[in-house]
Amino acid sequence: MSTDMSPDVRPVPRVIPLADIPVTPAAEAVTKVRISRVITKERCGSNLLLGASWMDPGEQTNTWSSRAANDMAEGDHWYGAVDETYFIITGHLRLTWDEGVLELNPNDCVYLAPGWTYHLENVGTESAFFVYSMTPSPE
Repeated sequence: MSTDMSPDVRPVPRVIPLADIPVTPAAEAVTKVRISRVITKERCGSNLLLGASWMDPGEQTNTWSSRAANDMAEGDHWYGAVDETYFIITGHLRLTWDEGVLELNPNDCVYLAPGWTYHLENVGTESAFFVYSMTPSPE
């Protein structure tokens, strides 16, 4: 199927196996943990980004934000004003944000509102795997 998403091409429903999408290594990923961007504007014409992420025990992301870009420290990542969600499949994660900490466990869903700064850490003894989405797509 063509990935040409010019304005005259109408997106269609698609199945995209996660195994068909390359994993971005932590050293190359904007969040500094392994990610795979599955549903994207380029691939599907979607205004929503859907991806998967893997974190080993003790692994941490950098800090990321949807606040003003000039409010970020060196090494942090700014996405713009996006709504973000996670669905935790395995592992135990700690999400630190401007006003507190959230503990995330398997089968938990979390909504990350725009306008805040976030940091994520795998605080468990097993690898964590979760699915995330962002809208609008930051790509």
